[in-house]
Amino acid sequence: MILDLVELGQDGFLRGGEPWTPAAPFYAVIGDPVSHSLSPRLHNAGMEDRELATEYVALHVTAERLPYLKQGGFARHLAGFNVTAPHKEAVAILCDGRTDQARSLGAVNTVKVEDGSWLGHNTDSGGVVAVLSQAWPEASPPDVATVLGAGGSARAAVDALARWGVPRIQVRNRSQAGRDRFAKWLAAGSVEAEVAVEPLVPGRPDAPDGAALWICCLAGGVATDPFLPVAAGNGPSLLLDLRYGEQLPSEAPPLGFQHVDGLPVLMMQGGLAFAWWFGPPVPWTAFQAALAMDD
Repeated sequence: MILDLVELGQDGFLRGGEPWTPAAPFYAVIGDPVSHSLSPRLHNAGMEDRELATEYVALHVTAERLPYLKQGGFARHLAGFNVTAPHKEAVAILCDGRTDQARSLGAVNTVKVEDGSWLGHNTDSGGVVAVLSQAWPEASPPDVATVLGAGGSARAAVDALARWGVPRIQVRNRSQAGRDRFAKWLAAGSVEAEVAVEPLVPGRPDAPDGAALWICCLAGGVATDPFLPVAAGNGPSLLLDLRYGEQLPSEAPPLGFQHVDGLPVLMMQGGLAFAWWFGPPVPWTAFQAALAMDD
């Protein structure tokens, strides 16, 4: 549950519907929508544990308002922020500088603001690798994996799979424009895996012959049922859905599939972002306790 949602209005920040001028540097997660995000819960717990004199809020920003975060009073106290859908690629373009990981992905989920300049980073890929390496039941990764979606999170998922050692990856997306952007990114990048970009069409595939790994990077609420097999085959099967909470559709995973939602990835990528902003140690225990709280 988000207790403090901030809106970026035409004339500045609105907090609780009233004009708000921050009195000190603050951090945020930006998105559209953003009210589902548990990042404020996570990072405020970590900041309290580290006794840092700052706060972290959920900031609702539409695509056309993104540039205003860098202008005048909008930027004066914004010290850093995380980025959720659908802004990861757009924020990458707005950054004044990017780390190697952010440049490679062409998507940014973490920004550090210094003297008004934005330095973009991406911790999504590292978070996905950490979760996959713990959740997958075998010592070696599978021979093939499927990614649903083609946005910034899907880029991080493909990068993570390749770094983990998956040799063949299938990326499936509904729109031709999205597939074209993804293919262009692949052509310019350095993903060391065989990646096929295909249409995402309804029609449940047959049970896999062997190990199966699927990563869902679809928008909040979009069902995965039409695109997944009914049941697992004769090998280990895992569905990692990067969504969590109210963003998850009400559906059961395929029979025999292990299912992991996005909370472990949120904690891992959040910890990497926290360390990038503030340095070690990462308050993992505080993070875990915060995510275990009842809504």
